[in-house]
Amino acid sequence: MTVMEIKNKIGKREGYQIEFKSSKDFLSKDVFDTVCAFSNREGGTILLGVDNSGEIIGVNPESKEK
Repeated sequence: MTVMEIKNKIGKREGYQIEFKSSKDFLSKDVFDTVCAFSNREGGTILLGVDNSGEIIGVNPESKEK
């Protein structure tokens, strides 16, 4: 996915097939719940490092191994 495609998805807000998760330092239970929900439907996109308002907050690079 290109940067432009990601920005386009963020601009459309959360919905049936897109979820924003702040997850700056770790993956919360909510992320795994969303993965399960998408698996039981038609799939979707989870964008980590984006808060619910669509603001890009990033992910701590030191946490990527977690």
